Amino acid sequence: MKGYQKFIVFCFVGGASAVVDLAFFNLAFFVGISFIFARIFGVLVSIIFNFSMNRNVSFSARGRSVRGQIPKYLVVYAVSSTINVLAGFLAVSLLGPGVIQANIASVIGIVVAIPFSFLGLLLWAFRKN
Repeated sequence: MKGYQKFIVFCFVGGASAVVDLAFFNLAFFVGISFIFARIFGVLVSIIFNFSMNRNVSFSARGRSVRGQIPKYLVVYAVSSTINVLAGFLAVSLLGPGVIQANIASVIGIVVAIPFSFLGLLLWAFRKN
């Protein structure tokens, strides 16, 4: 698969992951968990989903050692998730309180983190040797 095709598949997988992220974020947020902790919860659940889908679908890295991929994946997602949460927190600080604002801020965080996660996974975590 060519680079742009991987990116398209990656974005499709990311879209599914974003739905998972937002579903778990809203679940936590609606039960009264603060925005920042609800965002972290949504991101953590989506990371597990995303690893499996990216490894098996986006980057076709099934034949390689999962033991070598997991630490690299976690580093990439630690960086991109931090960017995601901080961008979302900045956005919600600017937009103000409320469910709609919190969801808009969450989407902003997700979008800002996309290039960091794609390049990190492509060039490092799932790179073909």
